[in-house]
Amino acid sequence: MTFSDYCLLSIFYFWASSTAFSLGIGYYTIYRPIVAGTIAGFILNDVQTGMIAGAVVNIIYIDFISTGGSFKGDQCLTAVMAAIASISYNLHPVEAAAAAFPFGFLGILIWKYRLVINNIFVHIYEKKYKENKAPDISLYNGLLPQLLLFVMSSAVIITAFALMFLFNKLIDFKSISLWLYYIGLLLVAFSASNILYKIRNKYNYIIFVSIFLADLIFDLRAYLLFILITFSLIFISDKKVNFYRNNFTGKIRKSDLVYSWFIWMNYSHSCYSYERLMGLAFAHSMKNILKKLYDNKYDISEAIHNHTEFFNTEPNMGTPIHGYIIALEEERKLNNKSFENISYIKKGMMGISAGLGDSFTQAILTPLFISMSVMLCLDESYYLAFIPVIFLSANILFISYNGFMNGYFQGRDSMLQRIKDIKQSKIKVYFSYMFSGIFGLSMSKLLFNNIRPSEDIFTLSIIIFAVCFTFIRKRGEQ
Repeated sequence: MTFSDYCLLSIFYFWASSTAFSLGIGYYTIYRPIVAGTIAGFILNDVQTGMIAGAVVNIIYIDFISTGGSFKGDQCLTAVMAAIASISYNLHPVEAAAAAFPFGFLGILIWKYRLVINNIFVHIYEKKYKENKAPDISLYNGLLPQLLLFVMSSAVIITAFALMFLFNKLIDFKSISLWLYYIGLLLVAFSASNILYKIRNKYNYIIFVSIFLADLIFDLRAYLLFILITFSLIFISDKKVNFYRNNFTGKIRKSDLVYSWFIWMNYSHSCYSYERLMGLAFAHSMKNILKKLYDNKYDISEAIHNHTEFFNTEPNMGTPIHGYIIALEEERKLNNKSFENISYIKKGMMGISAGLGDSFTQAILTPLFISMSVMLCLDESYYLAFIPVIFLSANILFISYNGFMNGYFQGRDSMLQRIKDIKQSKIKVYFSYMFSGIFGLSMSKLLFNNIRPSEDIFTLSIIIFAVCFTFIRKRGEQ
């Protein structure tokens, strides 16, 4: 690895760790191991190896869900380090995933201390507001927190680089490659058995095993299952899309809404803090709207400050709240209504959209499309593996943008309709069946296309042990 490789990987890790500069879809795409591993492989001039290493890490983190800033491990950092281990130290992807797995816990430090340190920016903003200095919200929600994240992410990944280099010098990964291989298999097997248990559907085991065995016998092609599931998703998806009406009659224009949506999507987690969570981000997204409604900079500052209160929701499913609040702010300016009513409405809507949103975007959409990408990658359909990621990105952007616009024109009805649509979604109903099939084929391709041929008996023994141990542990918890 060259110095430029280290610099590019550091910049990429910062980009992946931030919601900024990716329209909010980075968390669902470039932060995920298969994409992160691919980009790391591109930087290191071995895209295929990086992608496979990322795919293995993705299986280990297949049940990853972050709510309210909680993290069990940094899957992006793990994928980057796995790609480095596989390419630079010539480790098998399963071995590289095992060697990189501990670094995921190092990445947690970014979120843990970022949430604490970001409180400082909140306090500075509050102090300047109380001093009547009309502070610029974009500075305290955008520039400064992003500079902090860049410093923190650079420090973490440089530390990870140094530790991996040191470990290899002290231990020599090739000398313990067999142990790394078995540890990697254990991690994969535990993840597989754990996610199947979490789905809690008696048919998912049958589907998983059936597809797994069918691939062993008939060598199924992943792209055929991908096409089948894609057409199934088109068939079961709701065809009645509720488009907003493009009829602007007040001071707010479409360009104002688009820019506000753009700011929210890029900076929703920029100054994520324990004290306000997304409070400053919401105010940041309202800045251009309130500048359009008010002329005096102190009136604008006060209106922006009103929206810095505690706020937290799922950033894509919750966008009808933003549109609705913008409409209420416009009405408040015309009719001189109090802000308290708007505050109560905003807080009342954020909770249910957060819970339902995470249960759909993080627990349904992302695992479904990302697992299809993993499946295609492990079947050596490397170019096709990008298609599910593109589909996922398009879905997230549409959900977010359309909700934002509908919120402005339809108010709380748009949020109620969105809640109804999520609850009645057929994708949620059939998700476990599709996911089990995808996962069954992915595991088969991984374990019997990408393992050491001489280790089959040990591999199967590890899988059986991991599955049995998981069920014993789960029964003990009940």
